[in-house]
Amino acid sequence: MTDTLLLDTHILLWLDSGSDRLRPTTRERIDACWRGGGTILVSAVSVWEIAVLVDAGRIGLDLPVAAWIERFATRPGIDIVPLGYPAAAQAYQLHDLAHRDPGDRLLIATAIERCCPLVTYDARIAAFAGTFGGQYGFAAVA
Repeated sequence: MTDTLLLDTHILLWLDSGSDRLRPTTRERIDACWRGGGTILVSAVSVWEIAVLVDAGRIGLDLPVAAWIERFATRPGIDIVPLGYPAAAQAYQLHDLAHRDPGDRLLIATAIERCCPLVTYDARIAAFAGTFGGQYGFAAVA
């Protein structure tokens, strides 16, 4: 069992909403982490991405963004992690290798910095993990 997982933004949204887009195996991985006393990390980058998506009308939440995040963040075993300067610098260094999306590069770098897998269904992130994961100490799991 992994004792710490970092959630990609879409996984966070689907987990909170109970979406059937979240595969049972992924849900079980997250639940096993919780049951085992592990920590589910949510990056401040995901908080920002959610706010941008709501503002653009691409997603809707049942609460204002700040209240929605507060509700999620107060669950036991959830930790909202800030974007540290090491991850920000690492994300820039990944620009040719990982992903064109800066938010995704920041999430990859945060997972590397925190030494934990990133739970994602993003095929480009999974491809990066498959090619360069060993070099960077990075894993993507679904």
